[in-house]
Amino acid sequence: MGSTVDLAAIAARARRRYAELLASTSGEIPWWSAVVLTAGSQRQADLYSAEIEHRRERGALPETALVLSVADPDDQRVGSGGATFSALQAMARASLVPDAPESIERWWQSQRVLVIHSGGDSRRLPQYSLSGKLFAALPVETPWGGASTVFDEFMALSTLWVARLASGLVLASGDVVLTFEAGGLCWDRPGVSGVAIRQSAEVGSRHGVYVTDPEGRVYTFLQKPTAAEVRAAGGMLDGEQVAVDTGLLRFDARASASLTQLAGVEAVDGHWSVGEGVLAAAAGARPVIDLYRHVTLALTGQWTPSPDADPHWQRVADALHGLPFHCDIVEGDFTHVGTTALFRSLLTEESALGSLYETQQRLGRVTPPNVRSAGVIVDSILEEGGELGPASVVIECHLDVPVVAARGAILHGLENIPSDVRIPENTVVHQIPVSPPHSRPAVVIRVYGVQDDPKDTLVGGRATWFGRPILEVLDALGLDSDDVWPGVAEEERTLWTALLYPVASVEEAWDCARWMMGTADSFSADRWRRSQRLSLASSASCVDAQQLTAARARRVQANWQLTAIAMAQSGTDVRPLVAQAPGVSALVAVGRALSTRAKEIEERKPTEAASWSYKASRFLSQAGLADEAEAARAASFRSVQRAVEEGVSAAGLLVEEQRWHHDEIEVSAPVRVDFGGGWSDTPPFCIDCGGAVLNAALTLDGEYPIRTLLRRIEEPVIRCVTGEREGDQCEWRNAEAVLAEAKPGSRFAVPAVALQMAGILREGRSLETTLREFGGGLEFTTTVNVPMGSGLGTSSVLGATVLRALAEMLGLALAEAELVDQVSTLEQRMTTGGGWQDQAGGVFPGVKLVTSRPGPRQRLRVAPVRWCGRHQQEFLDRFVLHYTGLVRVAKDLLTQVVGGYLAREVEKVQVLHSIKTLAVEMSHAMSEGDWDALGSLIDRHWEMNKVLDPNTTNAPINACLESVRGYLAGAKLAGAGGGGFLMLLAKSPEAAEDLRRHLSSQGTGQLFRYDIAVEGLRVSTNA
Repeated sequence: MGSTVDLAAIAARARRRYAELLASTSGEIPWWSAVVLTAGSQRQADLYSAEIEHRRERGALPETALVLSVADPDDQRVGSGGATFSALQAMARASLVPDAPESIERWWQSQRVLVIHSGGDSRRLPQYSLSGKLFAALPVETPWGGASTVFDEFMALSTLWVARLASGLVLASGDVVLTFEAGGLCWDRPGVSGVAIRQSAEVGSRHGVYVTDPEGRVYTFLQKPTAAEVRAAGGMLDGEQVAVDTGLLRFDARASASLTQLAGVEAVDGHWSVGEGVLAAAAGARPVIDLYRHVTLALTGQWTPSPDADPHWQRVADALHGLPFHCDIVEGDFTHVGTTALFRSLLTEESALGSLYETQQRLGRVTPPNVRSAGVIVDSILEEGGELGPASVVIECHLDVPVVAARGAILHGLENIPSDVRIPENTVVHQIPVSPPHSRPAVVIRVYGVQDDPKDTLVGGRATWFGRPILEVLDALGLDSDDVWPGVAEEERTLWTALLYPVASVEEAWDCARWMMGTADSFSADRWRRSQRLSLASSASCVDAQQLTAARARRVQANWQLTAIAMAQSGTDVRPLVAQAPGVSALVAVGRALSTRAKEIEERKPTEAASWSYKASRFLSQAGLADEAEAARAASFRSVQRAVEEGVSAAGLLVEEQRWHHDEIEVSAPVRVDFGGGWSDTPPFCIDCGGAVLNAALTLDGEYPIRTLLRRIEEPVIRCVTGEREGDQCEWRNAEAVLAEAKPGSRFAVPAVALQMAGILREGRSLETTLREFGGGLEFTTTVNVPMGSGLGTSSVLGATVLRALAEMLGLALAEAELVDQVSTLEQRMTTGGGWQDQAGGVFPGVKLVTSRPGPRQRLRVAPVRWCGRHQQEFLDRFVLHYTGLVRVAKDLLTQVVGGYLAREVEKVQVLHSIKTLAVEMSHAMSEGDWDALGSLIDRHWEMNKVLDPNTTNAPINACLESVRGYLAGAKLAGAGGGGFLMLLAKSPEAAEDLRRHLSSQGTGQLFRYDIAVEGLRVSTNA
């Protein structure tokens, strides 16, 4: 770049400042009062307005600025100078107050206005003849995501310039990105200031060049001069460099007022009036006023209107004559978006502009899945199986057919193409929606060569199409030049004016495009002649802006869908995506896609499939499809059940002998209290990440309160009796009743599912026959002498007693770890879910840390807390177990917590990992007798439980804890919370005694005597 300043640092500083500006509402950061974009036609201005609105919606434009798009009057080109006056008229109408201030100059003293001239035809870059080079993509991303454009970079970089401007007007060119040290701007000088960058004389030969005196006063402005011409004019700088014009012109308040008055703005009877000014039509035509041929040269005195010139030119010259004119020569560089070939190089090759943004993500680096790309992809949706050659570019395409683009090809705006897209080397294919006069909306697919210059004429012999002489290509297609240029003079026949492209449906336009490119022969010259056709020029003027906006919306929706699916599959919390969905159809598409993909991987990766299915339910529910959402949720938990069952040894309850081995068996068990890690043992989290739980097996009032008595009876039936309430029993006399799907909440579901798991009953075979072969019927009597909703793991521990009793009756040896696995399977089949820590708490004795590694097979490692007798007694002296009298009433708790993990809700995933660590830390605190630390950890766990489930606590529980807080080192509810038993660790043995007296005096709830169970399940038999 040849600059002595750090341009990358300038670009980064500008972006940071712009980001601060977007986030600020204080108005402390200087910014433009108004930004005006000039356009060559109302259609182009409408496209600019759509681009502006798109950025407004994304918060990518400062809210305080007035941003306008202004077309040349009556779509008649009036030059960049004329467009300046038109912009000033529009700004005056939009922003001047009803009551006129003291003067226009006084008003300008409080304004900073930027006018960006962007109304050119863009003939040498026809893709942007619609939306102008100002919105051409650049090889970097914006800070807020997506392809940056000249406009976006202009807005960011101008934050550094506007800080140097007290007031006035700045004019700029919309086809260049300027990066320079703004400290070199002296915009406090009177009059007019240009801005130039030091560049080589060779660069200067393609641009305007300033010639100044040592004080910076401009005395000559040269257009595309040779080095000799610059030297002769005295404009050669040190190092054979020249002052190359950046296109920036700054006018102070007085000069801005003069231009505004020329535009026809004046005060009439105390109010503003906006007339036509120098843009008034004379002799049937508006004057064409050029910034550089008229305004700039008028300031230097190099141009004065001839006596017979348009009188408005004379007014402009008179207003500018005598104004001080300086030029600030700054250190920097610029990127000019000129031809199609240059545009492609800018996107695909290492460039000066790209090097300024090394810390930003380069555009096009992210490739869609299963698309091989050596090119650049911008804002596009591509089907799998495509291949993009080196230096190829795909912009704003939405295709569901594979794309094969050869080296250097450019695809722009392709959508709904019906067949495979194959583009030859160095070929541009550009689809645009058009709405020609007296014609239905349709499309035009414009095809040409990257190196073609649409401005070259036949007369000059340089006009090409697809890089070959245009007449040669026409002849090969069987086309006559008079059909291509009907009524057009020879010297005006160019690719720009050639009526080549049919106005048609996508299918027909694509057939013609392939015929022209030589990749298919399904079109013909006769068919071409019968079609309505447009040129590059006329198609740009007929573009359907509404359809372009709709196409962008479709791409946004499709991109959101692809992003949502990818993020859901990657393990991301999808709630923000669901909340910001672009519509119901997008939600449904993502939900159904995730459901389908979950089915594809369920056998190989059941827990991952479960997550995808659950996330699918979130999208479908948001779309209002309640039935589909529920089906996806059910599929999710079926996948979890599958994962649990796959991890459990298949040999668990396989029957070897068809007989009962005992007449009567009783299995009793302690309850469990969980200190830390509960929920980390629950599938699928434990399968994915492993679990860690610290719990204890306890007796209550000296008893094992959970019991199952299994007796052989003579009658060939299955009878179930619950010991808590007299007469609460059921009797099954056929196999179908036992094998029926278990209903969650049924008091007899545990024995039924246990029998199903044993496999001794089969459909089609009578229960009576089976039982007589085994030696009689069975009677299950289950007893749980613990208050309902205790939180002490009674359901799971009861399941362990039932399974152990049944195994003993069948003569099966069932080890403790295997029994824990079988209970997990039982709970999954009952659809109550649950992990392994409840049953492990009762099956394994004492206080212990139980851990598992990730994997379907949850192999438990049980590590008893290594504490001395003194520490154990200290714990017993301090620990209080109090039944609150409250029964948890919240439903579907397991679904809520497991669902939060399956949905990868960030806070729930973090808590599940954190409580594993807490369990380990608690075991250390216990073994060391550090009761304050243990209390603190219990309190922290309680807070995390409330994150997992807000219903863990409620007002009565909060009131109870608040009333005893002074006695406590830590407290939490046992199990899932919401009711049941409070686990209270007192600050000292004395505080524990005071705590017990306080709780007893309240008259609510109940204190329980407990002890640490030194053995697990107790089994007694009566042969």
